[in-house]
Amino acid sequence: MAHGPHEKSVRSVVKKNHSTTRPVKTLAKGPAKVVRKFKELARRELWAKNDPTHRVDWTDDRVWEKIKNEGRYHGADEMMVSCGTVTVDEADSPQPKVMLVFNKNIGIYQLPKGRKNFEEGHLEAALRETAEETGVAVAPLRLRFGSRSTPPKLVQTQAGVREDRYGVEDALTGITEGLSNESVGVSECECSKFHHRRLRSLPLPSPGDQHNPDPATNAWRHIYWYAARPVGDTNRDESRMTEEEDRKKFSTFWFSETDAISRLKLEDEKFMVRITFAYLRNMSASDWASNQDQE
Repeated sequence: MAHGPHEKSVRSVVKKNHSTTRPVKTLAKGPAKVVRKFKELARRELWAKNDPTHRVDWTDDRVWEKIKNEGRYHGADEMMVSCGTVTVDEADSPQPKVMLVFNKNIGIYQLPKGRKNFEEGHLEAALRETAEETGVAVAPLRLRFGSRSTPPKLVQTQAGVREDRYGVEDALTGITEGLSNESVGVSECECSKFHHRRLRSLPLPSPGDQHNPDPATNAWRHIYWYAARPVGDTNRDESRMTEEEDRKKFSTFWFSETDAISRLKLEDEKFMVRITFAYLRNMSASDWASNQDQE
């Protein structure tokens, strides 16, 4: 539990698992099936590309009908892109802590996040918003996890060895596990027609528009989350908080994983803390050493 604004909490011990097994694997025998590494955190079923029970027949009109009915598309003025961080201090220690803000305007704890600027990358936006809302400078925290981003092609080093910086993409799953600063997850709101009507007293949305609303504007909102670490002092420095509104609205706290999850209001933010700490426990001693070399 934290002692107060800007102070560090008493931290619970988090055991490290130095396993470097793959986040997914395909079974060698029988029907193709993806076995999830963090099964308890899985949000959807995945299957291998060669799974005969999920093979796509592009000549089947039902495939295109499904895409038509379930697809989402919006103009730029109808969408809101936000970026935030799960910032962890002493990430390689037995007692890592995660940074939250308390939003005085609505009375809840949150992860720091905000809208991206024009011509700004998602990661850069997440780091900037975190510093502006917490007063703590942060940098990316490389973790080992699976991503569907395309890894760079293998390159030849001076020693003649092909360098594999991010890992090799699994041909059957399309997932690459390796140390990276890629997004650890994405939040999308989902609101039923009934709930949407109660919240805003607005006309019911059409079937294709009932997902992902921002409650204040009805814009389609999604949030890209990144793992981060503090740079230097972990206490709040208001000189980094460029907006007077943020200085008045937010207080900064450090909590253990368990304490943070118990205080957060939003389920997606609880999930992002859980998944980030799962990735922390997946790090090996050599992974942490590699991170130190990168810093």
